[in-house]
Amino acid sequence: MFIETVANLRVTNIVSANRLSSSPVGYAATRKSRDKWAILLKITGKTVYTVGNNKVVSDNLHPVILPKGCSYSWKCVEAGPYICIEFDADTSFDHFTSIEISDNSAIINAFSKIERRLGSSKPHSQHECYMYLYEILAFLLKSANKEYSSPQKKDILSPAIKYISEKYYDSAISNDFLANLCDISTVYFRKTFEAVYGNSPIKYLHNFRIEKAKDILLSDYESIEQVAFSVGYNSIYHFSKMFRLYTGVSPTEYVKSARLGI
Repeated sequence: MFIETVANLRVTNIVSANRLSSSPVGYAATRKSRDKWAILLKITGKTVYTVGNNKVVSDNLHPVILPKGCSYSWKCVEAGPYICIEFDADTSFDHFTSIEISDNSAIINAFSKIERRLGSSKPHSQHECYMYLYEILAFLLKSANKEYSSPQKKDILSPAIKYISEKYYDSAISNDFLANLCDISTVYFRKTFEAVYGNSPIKYLHNFRIEKAKDILLSDYESIEQVAFSVGYNSIYHFSKMFRLYTGVSPTEYVKSARLGI
């Protein structure tokens, strides 16, 4: 019912698009009858929401759509910055859940475009903000529906998923190579992969590599260049570009924020 409600939302106003610092670990709060809709994505860290008798976990691959009219409590269990878009819509709802995604770059990119245009005096800016918000909603709805994908299709793709998880540092990974592992054509491989995982194989690979890079950056490492090579990038420029695309910050900024606990 929640997904059907989101699918039929008619946005009437975009109120804000903000990048916010994390609350301290253990901080908790309660919100009664939220007065606006919101989409929230943790860049790093984790928040647990309690909605009625249900627990909803939100992190960088589990954004939440917070409905107008919903009451809930939340607790920061792992510190980390997040982005939030608040908007008005023509309906309300009384509960929500997180949505599993395989790649958060589409949300981050669309958010950045809204952030730059919101409040602009240019006549077309407001329409563009609406367009990018609907892009985010469409992406989340598509991701929510992927659970209905055929189990047989997942089995077909399993050799590619296994290779990525074990050999993500192989800089030669390509669509053709992964399709060959699955013994199917490249065209069918890409189409099936996107239907099952809600994103292209290469974007899935980049997201997997960046998640590994984040772990390395929070441990002992010699240089950013070493981290780049460790996760399959042949240049620090390409690695830094992908890292910012998938997290919204540079590798150095990510390490600094993590050490400061924000």
